Amino acid sequence: MDRAQIRHIAKLAELELSEEEEVRLVGELEAIVAYVAELDAVDVSQVEPTAHVNASEGNVLRPDVHEQGLSHEDALKGAPAAAHGGFSVPTFVE
Repeated sequence: MDRAQIRHIAKLAELELSEEEEVRLVGELEAIVAYVAELDAVDVSQVEPTAHVNASEGNVLRPDVHEQGLSHEDALKGAPAAAHGGFSVPTFVE
């Protein structure tokens, strides 16, 4: 990892970095990549995949049950402004 790569990543993320931040990030990202490589070297072939960290406890999510929601009128009743049957919000795109 070098400063040119850091600048490229910053450009993709639309970030502006100082020279000090670039230098610091070189070391930090090198450490992260090294740690991921270390994790990649661990043999997990005998580890069974899990869908949830608490899989031993069964399904920890609530059942998907259909419930009646708000009526259209009730939903708009609490709105600060409504127009044309929907919520009215200030324009933010010019």
